[in-house]
Amino acid sequence: MKNNFLVFLKKPVTVFIIKTVIFFAIFLVLIYIYGYNGVGSAKFIYNEF
Repeated sequence: MKNNFLVFLKKPVTVFIIKTVIFFAIFLVLIYIYGYNGVGSAKFIYNEF
C-alpha cells in the first residue's frame, strides 16, 4: 500500500498537479495580503490636513 502511494507521487503528472496547487495557493495568499496594503487609500493618516 505504501509503495503504491510512493509510486503514485513520483509520476510526473502527479508532481505537476501538486506543484500547480501549491503555487496557486501561494498566489492567492499574496493577492489576499496585497488587499491589506490599502492600494488607493491614504498612506499617511493626516494626509487630508
